[in-house]
Amino acid sequence: MHYVCFHYEFEHDAFDVDEECSAGGCPSATIATGRGIVIGTARALAIESASDAPWANPTVHEYLEAFARWLEDSDGYYINQGRVPPGSGWEVVNDGLRAATTYE
Repeated sequence: MHYVCFHYEFEHDAFDVDEECSAGGCPSATIATGRGIVIGTARALAIESASDAPWANPTVHEYLEAFARWLEDSDGYYINQGRVPPGSGWEVVNDGLRAATTYE
């Protein structure tokens, strides 16, 4: 059985399908909160950047290259944190946006 089908059949319990449940990797997380969190992080980083925050990757091209490298290595990041890589792409992008300020 496909994970998403299994999750909604056996793990999502009484939660509405548009709500994130307490099970790790809930597919509804992308619907429930992910987009808004990424937007908030992007705005906060724009403010930091405008105030000359001491980033390791201060130029746009350095930042974007670090972001791409972090995304390539993100599974290792989560493993080193003792976490399962998130099922939500929004969460991965959000973590990567923040990490790219210092990632080398």
